[in-house]
Order: sequence, then C-alpha cells, then structure tokens
Amino acid sequence: MRFGIWSNGLRERSIAADIYDLDLEEIVAADRLGYDEAWVSEHIGGPSNAVPNAELLIAKASGLTSRIKMGVAVRLLPLYNPLDVATGAAMLDHLLRGRYLFGFGSGIPFFKNMEQRGLTNDMRHAMVNESIELIVKCWTATEPFAWNGEHWHGTSIRTLPRPYQQPYPPISVATSQTSMLEMAGARGWTSMYGQFEGPESIGKKVRVYLDAARAAGRPEDRGMITVARHIHVADDVQTAREELRAGVEPAIEFWKKFNPERFLSYMPAGGRVEDITYDSTFESGLFIAGDAETVYQKLKDHYERIGGFGTLLVVMGKDWSTPGWIVRSLERFMSEVAPRLAQLGAAVAVTP
Repeated sequence: MRFGIWSNGLRERSIAADIYDLDLEEIVAADRLGYDEAWVSEHIGGPSNAVPNAELLIAKASGLTSRIKMGVAVRLLPLYNPLDVATGAAMLDHLLRGRYLFGFGSGIPFFKNMEQRGLTNDMRHAMVNESIELIVKCWTATEPFAWNGEHWHGTSIRTLPRPYQQPYPPISVATSQTSMLEMAGARGWTSMYGQFEGPESIGKKVRVYLDAARAAGRPEDRGMITVARHIHVADDVQTAREELRAGVEPAIEFWKKFNPERFLSYMPAGGRVEDITYDSTFESGLFIAGDAETVYQKLKDHYERIGGFGTLLVVMGKDWSTPGWIVRSLERFMSEVAPRLAQLGAAVAVTP
C-alpha cells in the first residue's frame, strides 16, 4: 500500500494567501515524512476562500519539495478548453520532472460553475468524456490533427511541450458514473474515492472497475484503487477526539444542514440526520481517530470491507486542529500505522 495526503482545502481565513501557506506547509511536511502522493482539490465557486487553481499551488510546491508526486483532485474538465488543460498539465509534468499526476472529474453541481459559464449541469458528463479523449490525443499525436466533437472543435491542433512522462502522466478519475468507471478500468487509470463514500459503496464501484479491466484484457489490479479517509493519530482515542472537536463540530452541523448526503454511509442507528453527533461520526467510521492501534484496526476494517486498495490518502487542508497537532498526526501515522498497513495484501476477501 502507498500513502499520500489529499489537500481537500476548506479553511476559514479572510486572506487566501494564509490558506495557501498552510496548504503548502502540509505538502512540504508530507514530502519530508515520506508520503508518496499529494493531491490538491480544485474548488471553484465555493462559499469561501479555497484553491480555485490547484495547478498554481502545485507549481509553487514543486520548488519546495523533492520527491513527493503531486496532482489535482480533480481538474474540472467541463470548465476548460481541453487544449489548455493538456498544455498546463504537460508543463507541470516538466516542472516536477515526472512527479506529476493527472486527476480529472466533472465537479460538484451545487457550486453553479456550469451556469456561470452559460452551460447546464446535464452537459457535464458528456463534456468530461469528450475532453479526456481530446487531452490524451493532444499528448500522443505525432502530427497536427483536427477535432470535430460535440463540444469542442479545432484544426491544426498541436500542443507543446509534450509531457515529461511518456506517453503521458498517470491518470486518475473520481467519478460515480458507471461508464467512466468502465473506461478507467479498461484503460488502466486509477480510480479515486473520497472520504464521504462508505466502504460498501466503494466496493461495489471497484467491482465495476475491475470487471471492465478484465474484459479489456487487463489484470484486476486493486493497487489502482485510491481511497481518502479522515484520519487523526494521537496518544489515545479521547485525546484524538478532543484535539478535533472544536474544528470538526461546526463542519458536521454545516453538512447536516446543507450536505446531508455526506452521511449516507455513516448514519446512526436511528437512521436520521438530526441524530448525527460529533461522537457518532467516529463510531460510524466517518472519522478515524485515536491511538495508533485503534487507527490501524479501523483502517484495516475499511480495507477488508472494500476488498483491498492500493493507495490511502489522509485528508488535509482543514482547520480541524492546530497545525502542530496536524503535523504530529502525519508523523505518527507514517511511523506507527503505515508500516503495518503496508503489509496488507492488494486483494482480500470482502467481509460479508
């Protein structure tokens, strides 16, 4: 198993520069501690200061890090011309000298990004499908070419530079759409799952992905599955919960009001959103916090219920604890938890 962080930024700061500095500090710490990957969310149209252009943050981080691979989780393809996406990604691949990862998806509908651009949400998935085809064509075509698609058109297309990694950087997709999961499996792209999706739901989608890989003649490789979780390591369970309480409680109340779907896999026994509490989110597994043994056992349980996966991302970019406690948790995770998780096999029997 590999390990990374997901800088899923959402901090309450009046000055965006302060947010970006904190995000960069966490990426630099992850690089120093030996994490393999750092993914940066692209949040456009959100209610607060975030990272609307994750590639700019990665460009700065490229000069502050030496070994960690970095990518955007995810590029919101319907919002851009694919030629510009292909060109920017190729340049970042050079700036990072092959440490770049390309992640893509369709974005969150309620941010109204499509409407702001004179588009409609029902266009998103078709635009993603066409865009990724054109982007890959830009990276691999040896001669200028024409494109006459449903959403994009062009002649004499030739994008430079070519990617540093050949034929192009590793591709990851975050999606719930069956056709895109099948495309990812058939083409050997990584399939990514966010922190709010429960193990059983992930397991079902992974099965679609693996079936498509097998049908395309590829191995059923669970190493190509990436899963993000909320994780915090401290001396004991009570200490870990108290270190997060002041920061997480407001977020939970906000989600209950505006994003109740995030709790679908983590409902308390009564099955009602109004019964969700700070502590119930730990009991249900939405937050995984405690001493190293507790965190390991809970993550092992997630791993087994999913059926196995290759990369685990620790969710970062939040004001849920002090910077010191957050970095200490990153350190303890890598020294006390990660070595045991790394021994888990790539595929296991799914727990009934």
